[in-house]
Amino acid sequence: MISDRLTREEYLAIARDIYGRRAKGDNEPGLAFFHENARYRLLGSRALIPAAGLRVGKAEIREAWRAFDTDFEILSFEIEDLVIDMPRCSYMSWRMQLRGRGAGAIAELEGIDRLVWVDFKIVEWTRFFDTALVAALAENDREGGRD
Repeated sequence: MISDRLTREEYLAIARDIYGRRAKGDNEPGLAFFHENARYRLLGSRALIPAAGLRVGKAEIREAWRAFDTDFEILSFEIEDLVIDMPRCSYMSWRMQLRGRGAGAIAELEGIDRLVWVDFKIVEWTRFFDTALVAALAENDREGGRD
């Protein structure tokens, strides 16, 4: 459980562990921190990225993450910075290397995650990143890597 008594370094270690597991497709440790009716929003269009949009509840969040993992492989994920206003919210900037599972095109992404906490459970998570780049990566896969 996340506590307001954790140091920044302890919180960062937990976040790196959870994000690292998520990058490997191990979603359950991260989902354990979510409230049952949490809201997860990957900004962007579902028409371009099936994992995008608003999802409510752990089952829908799990499905969004699976949809993302079906289309893309996270090759690396690094947390660059962290701002904590616990127990209310946290912001993390990150860098990810992503490969499309179709043609294998690779992209470097940077983003920000905003997490809102209530009783030390995530009630809202919004992910901000370049969805146009991800959509282009997926398009490259649909075209078989042709330029």
